[in-house]
Amino acid sequence: MEKVILDMDPGIDDALALLLAISSPEIAVQGVTTVAGNTTVEKTGLNARRVLEYVGRGEIPVYYGSSSPMTRPLTTAEHVHGLDGLGEAKIPMPRQLPSLGGIQFIAETVANNPGEVTLIATGPLTNVALAFILYSRTPRLVKRLVIMGGAYHLTPYGRGNVTPLSEFNIYTDPEAANIVFNSSVPLTCVGLDISTNPSVKINRKRYEAIRGLTGKKAELASRIMKYQLERWGEVEVHDVLAVAAALRPEIFQTVEMRVQVLTHSDASRGATVAVKPREGEKNNASICTSVEGEKFFELLLSRLSEPG
Repeated sequence: MEKVILDMDPGIDDALALLLAISSPEIAVQGVTTVAGNTTVEKTGLNARRVLEYVGRGEIPVYYGSSSPMTRPLTTAEHVHGLDGLGEAKIPMPRQLPSLGGIQFIAETVANNPGEVTLIATGPLTNVALAFILYSRTPRLVKRLVIMGGAYHLTPYGRGNVTPLSEFNIYTDPEAANIVFNSSVPLTCVGLDISTNPSVKINRKRYEAIRGLTGKKAELASRIMKYQLERWGEVEVHDVLAVAAALRPEIFQTVEMRVQVLTHSDASRGATVAVKPREGEKNNASICTSVEGEKFFELLLSRLSEPG
């Protein structure tokens, strides 16, 4: 069983990713660290606890991480996720509050389990970058890092969703992303190149399939997805794909690339420029370029149907 830390900013699709992770017997979630992104870190921490307690997994610890990007003011996305970050679905507030020290938790868990911990990061990379800077051994001790982030322009869908070039998580804290991409960590990237492909979106038919399941996980998933489904007719499940890539790499295709993150304060901010490594250069990222959409949805559906 693989040890996993989830670093996230719940967020509707982060909450769905959390449900998939805790429903998967292949992995043991060591804890959740939250970061400011889709909404404030106070709300993202509470939202992680709301999800876990609602489905009876309150024993999984949740830690607050960074409340802002490394050098920039925070810009949130409540217009996408609702004012509470969970689609305004009226999920009960948690009985237990998150703990402080998310960055330290990442570093200490990795140090105590060298080569055994996978990080799955589905928000801005602030917490991960700070763990790498403040605890310099961390990148070498992580088994692998799977992120949801970037628009690599390797498929017809690989365009930005904040600017034409930039995806939200990378755009929010490009300096943190630059640190992570230039570290030694084995890195797999799930970006908009696959997460905006219609084959993986939750359309009305797929939504009804989830809504027809029994159990608290499926009920919670359908409640929080309703907000986006009613507004746009579909739900983009970016972050769920990052968890799926850790669980089922065989249904994804990847290419090895050298990625540079642009940190300028202009139209190119947060762009992830992917090129084939030149002679003598090493790649620094394995980028997902396709996924078998039906197999992905079958995985999600089967896990949400599980009672435990």
